[in-house]
Amino acid sequence: MQEKTDKELYKEFLLGNNKSFEEIVKRHKNSIIYFIQRYTKSIDIAEDLAQDVFLYVLIHKKNYRFEYSLKTYLYTIAKSKALNYIKREKRIFVISTKHPKPDLLM
Repeated sequence: MQEKTDKELYKEFLLGNNKSFEEIVKRHKNSIIYFIQRYTKSIDIAEDLAQDVFLYVLIHKKNYRFEYSLKTYLYTIAKSKALNYIKREKRIFVISTKHPKPDLLM
């Protein structure tokens, strides 16, 4: 029996087949984690953000346009999540270095 394509699995997922979504996650999870890790430099953060990617797909499942590959769609979401994380972390770092705690100044 021939393995189903990502697009076939996604169509089944849209029709309510959660096993198809599980298969999509299984196929792409590791590559998404390693892709995000190149941005974050942390496997733990990459795993959390990868989970966010698949949660986003689950919640917004009707957003996927079939003219693009599913892999491209997942990597686009992953890049966005990674860059947002980096932006947020930089902002937290800047705020914390601009306003040191008074007891640390003594």
